[in-house]
Amino acid sequence: MANWDEFYVTAKSMASKAMQKTEELADIAAMRIRLKALESRRDEQYKLLGKLTYRQLKTGESQAEKIAPVVANLDRVREKIRKQMAEIEEEKAAREARKMQAYAEEDEVNALSEEKDAE
Repeated sequence: MANWDEFYVTAKSMASKAMQKTEELADIAAMRIRLKALESRRDEQYKLLGKLTYRQLKTGESQAEKIAPVVANLDRVREKIRKQMAEIEEEKAAREARKMQAYAEEDEVNALSEEKDAE
């Protein structure tokens, strides 16, 4: 019966770890997708800024009233990108902490198992 109990505990632990890992990967993937969308918006704003600047330099007509909102949008998007990157790094650090905790718990279980086997 002890073999069945060990098998059950091991299988349950493995399933739990697999599910947790899948959730972690999905969370970070979603964050990276949001980051790429923000970077795309930033690139579009830079492109528009370039066109307006080119027009201003080529024609000599001021485009300041059109450029100002683009610069403001760029500032907002860049701040969102910075926050998203920080969120990704925080999640990575949290994931690493959970991983180290799991290793510590696994070592503890192995030590208890070895003590039990020694008896």
